[in-house]
Amino acid sequence: MEIKKVSIGEAKKRIKNDPELSKLLVKSGWREIALDLNGDGKADVAFSSDSMGRKIDTIAFDLSGNGGYNLYLHDMDGNGIPDTVCLIDDNYEEKVIAFGGEVELGFINLGVKVANLLVAEEHLNKDLGISIADLAAYFNLHAQAILLELEKRENATGIEKVYYFLNDAQTYYLATIDGDKPRVRPFGTILLDNGKLYIQTGKVKDVSKQIAANPNFEICAFMEGTWLRVSGKLVEEDNRELKVKMLEKMPSLKAMYSADDDNTQILAITEATATFASFTGEPEVITL
Repeated sequence: MEIKKVSIGEAKKRIKNDPELSKLLVKSGWREIALDLNGDGKADVAFSSDSMGRKIDTIAFDLSGNGGYNLYLHDMDGNGIPDTVCLIDDNYEEKVIAFGGEVELGFINLGVKVANLLVAEEHLNKDLGISIADLAAYFNLHAQAILLELEKRENATGIEKVYYFLNDAQTYYLATIDGDKPRVRPFGTILLDNGKLYIQTGKVKDVSKQIAANPNFEICAFMEGTWLRVSGKLVEEDNRELKVKMLEKMPSLKAMYSADDDNTQILAITEATATFASFTGEPEVITL
């Protein structure tokens, strides 16, 4: 669906001319429109424009029910798709929880769910074709799912804690052995499935040949003052379902790999130990 970008003023006109939306209007300012979806008299969702009062570039939600927004979706590049998701915590600090064209948060692919939300912008800007019930459904279901996912991350232990760290770091460094020499390169693939961690590469690459000759490896990742080392063995799993899951989780790989080619390789992390360390706390060792 193509989102037609119009001015915040045009959106106000559409609301004014629609009795259903007019009933929900809480605020209509120069750069902001706020709507009350659940009828409690407080704004639940707001649409705001850029600094010039032109196109709508931010959608904000109140997940607390107290009239204060704490989930923001920003369209920074103006393409009609939110590319940054920010959460305001209890200390009123902004935390970026997802960024990029895919806007992917762990197992929740906001790139898909935000499509429902984008229809709300078309609802305001074009033909008011979405019902308020649909917008409320997104608000009540998917926004809460984000908070539940964040809570799950904060309380994660064991292999899930290792997965979330590598996933959120986005880039980690994989060391292998080439004869008697170490080789290190940046990696980004990571999948947790059925209680096991997997990475992905191409069989034509030197790293694949090195792992075939000597499966011993070490991974290192750093994020927010903590670093993680994972060491063990990498074992190939020729499983089409795992290849599909990896490519679905990381769709940018589809330009280079396919679940049915002779190159895509899934490697299971086995016989491994993970160690979290920092300058301020005691190391935490997890056996995978």
